[in-house]
Amino acid sequence: MGNIDKNIIRLKEFDSLDLQQIQNEVIHIATTMTDALFEKYRNFIQSHDGRYINSDLMKMVFKIYSESQENRAKYNLAVTNSAACLTNEFYIRTIKDRNIKRCIYVAGPYGAGKSFFTQSLFLAGVIPNNTVVYEGSITAPEFGRKVELAMKNGVKTEIVILNPTLKLSLENIKRRAQETGRDVIKSEVVEKYADMYSNIEKLFGYLKSNFPELQTSKYPISFQIYNKSSNLPEDLSVSYNINDLQHGSRQEISEEYDLIIKQLNSPSLENDNGRTV
Repeated sequence: MGNIDKNIIRLKEFDSLDLQQIQNEVIHIATTMTDALFEKYRNFIQSHDGRYINSDLMKMVFKIYSESQENRAKYNLAVTNSAACLTNEFYIRTIKDRNIKRCIYVAGPYGAGKSFFTQSLFLAGVIPNNTVVYEGSITAPEFGRKVELAMKNGVKTEIVILNPTLKLSLENIKRRAQETGRDVIKSEVVEKYADMYSNIEKLFGYLKSNFPELQTSKYPISFQIYNKSSNLPEDLSVSYNINDLQHGSRQEISEEYDLIIKQLNSPSLENDNGRTV
């Protein structure tokens, strides 16, 4: 169907010549081999024939990134923007497929267990062939545009929001960093966690402004919130109240973050509650 435009990939500035070179290489690959990369993505077992759309998994189409854990840690930032643009294009092409009737958006902060949750749904056989699952962050207006595109193409849309405690998020982030080398900086964790409520409100506002018939609806899109205090199923509860996403200001979350990190870094308080996600 054609290659993505090189101009849509935002360049990061790196002090390292190695990272700069890798970024340039993956941009060239992404913009000259788009269709081949998408075919490679569909062949990943975890993509379930392309019905699971996720930017982190899309990074694996780049050989330099996928060939070792060390490279995934080292080159993560160098491939991020190319993978994000590929994922967006892959989503657009998929959502315009007339065979797709439903899209489930799985969202949540870092360390929420989104990938584990989604893969569990596929492995359980509860995702039919006419349904795709898109995993990402609810950020305005980009996320709103994705939902809008699906709705305008007659695709039924719904959101599943994983809402862990901050402590659980940080435990999972730390565990993943130890296992894969892929970590998340404090500012990004705090921003995503503190802004969950405002982002869902912005999404609802965006959809209502673009679909006048939804302006009288309390919520313009079906959603479920899964509140989690651990990775164990019995510590998960389903909610339909967006107020559950209010966690406090960025300053408050930042202070809570520091306290939890201090606890997690204390050898006497190390723990492993539940599965790795």
